[in-house]
Amino acid sequence: MHDPVRPSWTCAVCPDGTPWPCPPGRVQLAEAYADEPVALSVDVGELLPLAAEEAGIIDPAELHERFVSWTWVGVDRP
Repeated sequence: MHDPVRPSWTCAVCPDGTPWPCPPGRVQLAEAYADEPVALSVDVGELLPLAAEEAGIIDPAELHERFVSWTWVGVDRP
């Protein structure tokens, strides 16, 4: 599984230093939440402040792109 390694928030499976959620991890998450895309956004959004604090990520644009923006690709918004 492409799970996060904390506190660095890198992928446990991908090559060293690959930020999580990595592309395969995003696919796994999207498949797991296929019937609940809003829940996917909420759940990964809740991880955002933890990753910011633990990994020291301070760029809001990076955090949004990494954790939230990809969750709405190809989804009809409510």
